[in-house]
Amino acid sequence: MRIIRYVACVAVAVMMAMLTSCGNVKDKAMDMAIEEINKQLEGQTMPGIEKMSLSADENYVIYNYVVDEDQVDINQMKSSADQQKAEVMKSVVRDPNQKKFVEMVKLADRGMKFSYKGNKSGDGYEIVIEQDEL
Repeated sequence: MRIIRYVACVAVAVMMAMLTSCGNVKDKAMDMAIEEINKQLEGQTMPGIEKMSLSADENYVIYNYVVDEDQVDINQMKSSADQQKAEVMKSVVRDPNQKKFVEMVKLADRGMKFSYKGNKSGDGYEIVIEQDEL
C-alpha cells in the first residue's frame, strides 16, 4: 500500500492542477493519473499479491489485485472483507498521504473499489467504498 500511496501522491499532484468543473477534463486527468500509477506498479510486489493495477469505470476507481493462492487463501480473505474495509478506510481513504488522490476521485464523481481475484481459482470479492464515504 505504501507504494500506491507514494505513486498516487506524485501523480495526483500533477493531475490536480488539470481538474476543472468540466467532466471530460476530470476524466482525462483521472485516466492520466491511473496510467502513471500503473507504470509505477509494474514489477512491484506485495506479499500474497501476484499483480496489482488501477483502473476506472463510470462509478469507481478500481484497485485490482490478483491474489497468489499458493500463499493466501482467497476464501479466508473473503471472510474478513468487513475488517479489510475498515483497514482500507484507515490506510487509504483517511490517510493524509492519500488525501489528494481521494479528492481527485471525489471530484470525478467516483467511489473506490478494491477487487481481489485468485490467480488459480478465479474466485474473488470486492470491497466497495461509495463516493459519499470518501
